[in-house]
Amino acid sequence: MHISLRPENSRAKLTTPLLAVGVFSDSRGPQFTAVDKLTGGRLSRLLDEESFKAKPGKTLLVHTDDLPFKRCLLVGLGKSEELVAQGLRDLAAHAVNEANKRKLKGAFVMLPASIEGSDAIRFGTEGAALAGYRYDKWLTQDVEPLTCDAVTLIHAKAKGLDPVVVRAARASEGVALARDLVNEPPATMYPGVLAKVAAQVAKEEGLECKILKKGDIVKAGMNLLLAVSAGSERPPRLIHLTYRPPGATAKTKQIALVGKGLTYDAGGYNIKPTGSLEDMKIDMAGGAAVIGAMKAVAAFAPDCIVHGIVPSSENLISGEAYKPGDVIKSYNGKTVEIMNTDAEGRLILADALAYVAKLKVDRIVDLATLTGACMVALGPHTAALFGNNDAFRDRVFDAAKRSGEDVWPMPLSKKLRGMLDSPIADMKNIGQRWGGAITAALFLHEFVGKTTWAHLDIAGPSFSEKAEPSVPRGGTGFAVRLLLELVANEV
Repeated sequence: MHISLRPENSRAKLTTPLLAVGVFSDSRGPQFTAVDKLTGGRLSRLLDEESFKAKPGKTLLVHTDDLPFKRCLLVGLGKSEELVAQGLRDLAAHAVNEANKRKLKGAFVMLPASIEGSDAIRFGTEGAALAGYRYDKWLTQDVEPLTCDAVTLIHAKAKGLDPVVVRAARASEGVALARDLVNEPPATMYPGVLAKVAAQVAKEEGLECKILKKGDIVKAGMNLLLAVSAGSERPPRLIHLTYRPPGATAKTKQIALVGKGLTYDAGGYNIKPTGSLEDMKIDMAGGAAVIGAMKAVAAFAPDCIVHGIVPSSENLISGEAYKPGDVIKSYNGKTVEIMNTDAEGRLILADALAYVAKLKVDRIVDLATLTGACMVALGPHTAALFGNNDAFRDRVFDAAKRSGEDVWPMPLSKKLRGMLDSPIADMKNIGQRWGGAITAALFLHEFVGKTTWAHLDIAGPSFSEKAEPSVPRGGTGFAVRLLLELVANEV
């Protein structure tokens, strides 16, 4: 999709088949007032007649054939002081969706001037680009082609912000890739395929690529990753992509992004029940987010070396599968008593985190669809954030706010560490019922050494049960933008 910018003072030249304008519920807003004036007050009269309350997401299409813009899509934004990133994304996404619905080739979107220019342009670009996302490769009928391939964003301070569009468009490509990886059926998305995708990303984006196959993993002693994959005929992979900025030296700061890449999770011998198995292809959303972020990282030109690392396996059942009661030695030498084979994500991450700790990076962020307990605590739209360093945890939280992704800090309560004690090993892989998201984070903390580290439990927002303007049902690509925002400001 081609996305271009235009300053608001050119609104008299609004020649387009569809013009989208946001409407606030408290004051309607200056952009609406300006367009309403062009219609001779027709829009405000229609809003009154239709009792349009401008609630977020509500829309009203008005035909204006006598004007340069043939249709005007009014999009509710709620109260002006409550407008957030998703509202701006939705404004642009509604325009694209309406244009596609009516088989139009393009649309204009007037962005609220109350939002700072670069933010408005960034979120508007993401909304427009991601509204065009479809995962329809397996559909053989009733597939409607997308016609809208050009969007013009209008903002009072659009001049000179074309680089913002470029970065936001690249970030959206990363989000779309992450969605594709999560949405792909497990029969065609398994560790070997994920590794090939990562290698192709590295080739296209000029990244270094190292893929550890099963023999390499055995030689390295990553026994937790091997144990989780033992029930599958498809061998595991450890994916390691690296971005190096021009002029990087041994003193250049390094950050590692580590994502859980479990391409399918049946639960092992602690098998999941019907109703919980059907969407378990999503259990690699953390790894997908890392690969998606690495696809776009060069466009953000970070001054640090960025490692993207994804341990990948399946968690199935066979005569070779690991069992509750097993004791397994991890990559860093700690032994783990397996109490539940469905607490496997923390196992493959443990070996990956220990591997990263040996790289002597300055920062680690891991992402995983790790616990249902996180969703009990925070619901389906918010990721939980843990960390062993308050300052770095706060930086991750700030990156989430800037990227418009929903994250909430949680305590890494050491009081719960005792729940992981084992009488026959260094630790168990699962604690008691209470504080499950915290004990999972505490387990991971055992494998990062002294490295500054943050953990994101993305079990909720990684998958959407219902379609939204810029997010269809399925994988969301959550945290790609957060990671890019973080590394772009890592100094």
